[in-house]
Amino acid sequence: MSRHWLTCVAISAALCAPAFSADDKADSKPAEAETRKRQYETVQKELEASRPTEGASREEIITYLELAKDGYGKFAKDNPKTAEGFEAALRLADLLTQTRHPEALKYAELATEAAPTAGIDMKRVAMSHGLVAVNKLGTEDLEGARAAIEKIKDIDAETYEQYSKGLEQIIAQKDGEKAATERLVEGKEPFSIEGKDINGAAFKLSDWKGKVVVIDFWATWCPPCMEEIPNLVTLYKAQHEHGLEIVGISLDKDMGALKRTVEEKKIGWTILKDMALAQKWNVRSIPQTYVLDRKGVIRHIGLRDKELSEAVIRLLKEK
Repeated sequence: MSRHWLTCVAISAALCAPAFSADDKADSKPAEAETRKRQYETVQKELEASRPTEGASREEIITYLELAKDGYGKFAKDNPKTAEGFEAALRLADLLTQTRHPEALKYAELATEAAPTAGIDMKRVAMSHGLVAVNKLGTEDLEGARAAIEKIKDIDAETYEQYSKGLEQIIAQKDGEKAATERLVEGKEPFSIEGKDINGAAFKLSDWKGKVVVIDFWATWCPPCMEEIPNLVTLYKAQHEHGLEIVGISLDKDMGALKRTVEEKKIGWTILKDMALAQKWNVRSIPQTYVLDRKGVIRHIGLRDKELSEAVIRLLKEK
């Protein structure tokens, strides 16, 4: 998970909910309010007409975002503390957040400042603080994100709970990534691996101390992984009796497809299906391999094909 979990929460209502409440209590002068409303509708229609279609080029998107900044941004600054000014700022902040624009945070904060105290759906005010949190996370400012979410607490309890849970999940993920980065390096022992293989047999990595071990994160739907299988089959047949063990950690969802592949490719080593383990090991792409020596220490990371075979044979010769 990343900051996009919170992004989805924020954007899910940003462009769907009614812009204004039926009773516009924020305006004391009806004529001015009506004029401002028409002006906003004009800006909105012009920008919607200019919105890039699916598959638009990067240049087209950049051009549109500049138009949005000129239209929504100027309107929001000229009409603070009004329903229309807030709506313009919120829509702009939403657009910029979706495209990871460097000024997304600036306009998300403008939206929170532009919100009137009445006359709008308070869930949308909560969303503006949510967009601030999303963009704070984008700069690795966890405390800033937490502070933005705390401002939602007295505005909308349901939205506050969603964002709070999302933030805690992101923090836990980042802590896990940090732990993996620090531990899963050459010269250190890796995390333990325990579980049941695809046939239901218990497995513990620690039981293989004294063996050279290849840990292979893979999946049947991954072409490079499947290309590597014949090399692993050859390596395992040649070196298993000399002390080589392989454990494959599959990222497959379909157990049936996995078992068929194991049978068809004559894979004789231990296979686990464990997406959570891949997340704990911070696996970003597959295939990914770790080679452990007889002491259980990581000696090589990311080797494949001939380099993997040569490394295994060297380690098997070590005493």
